[in-house]
This record gives sequence, structure tokens and C-alpha cells, in this order.
Amino acid sequence: MIGGWLAKIALGLALVGFLIVELGSPLFTKATLDATAHDAANDAAHEYFQNHDADRARAVAQQDADGDHAKLDDFRIDDQGTVHVTLSKQARSYLLHNFGPTKDWYDVRTSATAVPK
Repeated sequence: MIGGWLAKIALGLALVGFLIVELGSPLFTKATLDATAHDAANDAAHEYFQNHDADRARAVAQQDADGDHAKLDDFRIDDQGTVHVTLSKQARSYLLHNFGPTKDWYDVRTSATAVPK
């Protein structure tokens, strides 16, 4: 009798833990990717301010993206010298990324801008 209850509790805790990880993964990925995007934009803006070389600034942003295993989707510098960076990353999922309604939750994309200082 006690063994059955313990098994049910263990199974329930495992299911809750799985759901927390599965549903929390996109949120965690978004938070870390947002920080990386801001770092990439700031570092690229600093590089652009130093050298006025857009290719070198893009390389710096790419290096920051690569450090977080993210993809640099967009990089541009506007007429005022503001650096615009967009990064994307696939959030870890074991199950929900396979279903249509929740599939897009795991394709995380974020943008950041920075002004050279």
C-alpha cells in the first residue's frame, strides 16, 4: 500500500519536473539570448566606434553569437551609427517542439540595438 503511494508520488514529481523543464526552456533561452544580443550589439557598437569598419563590427557580433551557440540573423548599422543585431536560437525541448501549436515556442529570436560610445 505504501509502495504504491510512493510510486505515484515519484511519478507525479517526475512529470511536474519534466513539465517545468519543458515549458521553462523557451523562457530561459529567451533570457540568455537577450543578454547575448545586447552584448553583441554593445561590443559591435564599440568596435564600430573605434574603427568605423562595419565588417569588423559584424565579426565581433558574430563572435558573441557563436559564444552562445546562437545564429546572427541580422546585423546592420543605420545612418546614425546605431548597431542593430538580431539573434536566434533553438530552445531545448524533448516533446513539445514536435507539436504544431507549441512548435514556435522553441524558435527563440531577439533583437538589440546599441549606440557607439
